[in-house]
Amino acid sequence: MKKIATYLGIAIACIIGIVIALHLAWYFQKSKPLNIYILDKTVTQTDRIEHKSLVWLLNHLRIVGPDGKSYNYKSDYWGFFPIDLNQQLFDIKSIRLNEVDAYAAVYDAAYYADCYGVYSYEWYKTETKAPNTSKVYGGLNQNDYFLLKRMKELNKLIIGEYNMFSSPTNALIRTKTEELFNVSWTGWAGKYCPNLGEINNGKGAAEWMVKLYEKQHQKPWPSKGSGIILISNDGLIDVLEEGSDLLNPIVKLIAEPTMPQWQNNPKETEFYGWFDIIMAGIGSEAHATFKLETTPAGEEKLKSFGLTNQFPAVVKGYSDKFCYYFAGDFAENSVSIATSKLKGGKTLNSILHLNSPRNAFFNNFYLPLISNILDIYASREQ
Repeated sequence: MKKIATYLGIAIACIIGIVIALHLAWYFQKSKPLNIYILDKTVTQTDRIEHKSLVWLLNHLRIVGPDGKSYNYKSDYWGFFPIDLNQQLFDIKSIRLNEVDAYAAVYDAAYYADCYGVYSYEWYKTETKAPNTSKVYGGLNQNDYFLLKRMKELNKLIIGEYNMFSSPTNALIRTKTEELFNVSWTGWAGKYCPNLGEINNGKGAAEWMVKLYEKQHQKPWPSKGSGIILISNDGLIDVLEEGSDLLNPIVKLIAEPTMPQWQNNPKETEFYGWFDIIMAGIGSEAHATFKLETTPAGEEKLKSFGLTNQFPAVVKGYSDKFCYYFAGDFAENSVSIATSKLKGGKTLNSILHLNSPRNAFFNNFYLPLISNILDIYASREQ
């Protein structure tokens, strides 16, 4: 028994020693200061899943704030701050109109991770209801837009992500923001659903979607197999079903030849999150494309809505600006924040999240995408 305890103690000491060594190897890498304005209005839980993996990446790359400290995913962002779910306590951190110019001058970059917001049924109730309850906070507003506009004028890096255009963002702000990023939103969004028959499982179909579909189509919700759920900002809903509409229900994300510094990364990966269906404006560059593997029937269904089975996923809006739009919820990935401050933390994080379907996307697409953009941006003055 003593021997077992001794061996166990040695093993634990070795593990602790390795972790300390990996942390020191990470710590002694040169830090890179970058003051980033992170906006996340959709924080219904304390884990901040909509921007947590972005902060993981910043920490892992040794990007620090103006105070020289690593970014903290719980506090270093703007938007909605849940305090106590039981007592419905929260805080909101936002900028005023007269502060826009000052913040645009202070910040080096802006990343809008999620602008949808928080509704009362998501915030303090556990049951799932149709999304017609009162808005607590959310939607892209004029101050959010003005900050991006001013930072773009100052030739600073701006990145927008899925859910900037849909309700509750109003039509005027949406149009101006589309012009800002040089993209056009079709009004449609979609998501892969692994099992259409499992309702309210957090992986696709919700009860309100089923009711809306059955009301519009006058037939039962497709309860077997997988598919892609399509929802329009006008309240229309449809489903591309595996077999009849889709040869393969999983959305493919393909890096285009215009994607910079991509030679050593996979050209194609699978994407499991929500996505916008957008069009790139004249003069913009599509660095990556979403592809739906449709049957002829599926193509006809998309065509009836004015859609195609391929559309931009990453758009650089203007050749002379550091302006990017990500047409998917790219920053929503499962990560263990402690692994971000370890040399080789990417591998350890992957092991801890092997069961996450977005693991490959995070490693093979999101991480190199953000790294490349930040590298190119950092070299602008060198």
